[in-house]
Amino acid sequence: MLEIIIAVAILVVAVVPLFTLMSKQTTDTGLVASQAYAINKASETLNAILDNVPFAAIRQGNPGYLAVDDISKMAKFTRYDDNWAKKMSTMLFNNTKKESLGYPCKGIIEDARGTAYLIHLKVEDVCSGEKLSKPERIQIGTSYPDGAPAEFSDKNEIAFAFLRNPSALSDGSWMESYAKKLNESGKPVSELDLPTQVSEAPENLYNDMGITLPAGAPSFLNPTAERYFPKMVTQKTAYKTTEQFSWCSMKKLIIQVQWNNKSQYLKEPENEAGDIQRLHLMTMKGDLD
Repeated sequence: MLEIIIAVAILVVAVVPLFTLMSKQTTDTGLVASQAYAINKASETLNAILDNVPFAAIRQGNPGYLAVDDISKMAKFTRYDDNWAKKMSTMLFNNTKKESLGYPCKGIIEDARGTAYLIHLKVEDVCSGEKLSKPERIQIGTSYPDGAPAEFSDKNEIAFAFLRNPSALSDGSWMESYAKKLNESGKPVSELDLPTQVSEAPENLYNDMGITLPAGAPSFLNPTAERYFPKMVTQKTAYKTTEQFSWCSMKKLIIQVQWNNKSQYLKEPENEAGDIQRLHLMTMKGDLD
């Protein structure tokens, strides 16, 4: 009997840590599975919004809203009616409850294991607060690329900048007035015939830098950069009435997936009493409509 008691005691001492380890591994495996599901769901939701939801139907808010009541009668949005918004809200957020602002981008879904997740999308309009009469232009400088290029001044705006074609080709009228025949006098035959500091022949290289350009590629001198702002390239947002937010060319989309890692709260992702886990993804959507 004494030997049996000793053997049982040794067995207990050995087995308890083993069960503890197995329990921890099960918990860790569950957390990893939940994280993988949350990442996939957040990514799928953002991709669906980027690819399948028109820019004008996504409304600013925390959470944001899917709304089409004020745009569905417009020609390019006729197929995006309330029935479409309801189906999209159900698919993305498992939410069919419509509010005054539209369908909230927030809802609770469950994975195959029965764990519930709170999906929450925050939408921020990135608007233009300034309207310039014409694009800004700046010459990069003749020392570039050997020296630092000249830069535009800082502005708290989204902007699109590019290098202009370094010749009169950037002027549409030049295309009509250049020499169509070699015997026409007083007109340039090509951009290589334009004034100095615009372009140079392809055989002229940046000798001081030891750069050899590809055959037929002209090396440009002191190119001009041009910068555009949202109000120059976009129309007023269809659903906006407040002037401050009427020019919006980008939206910031921030999605949060939240769940509770405690076994007794697996179906209560908003219960702070347990072990709350959160994951965030962010992207930008441009007005390409």
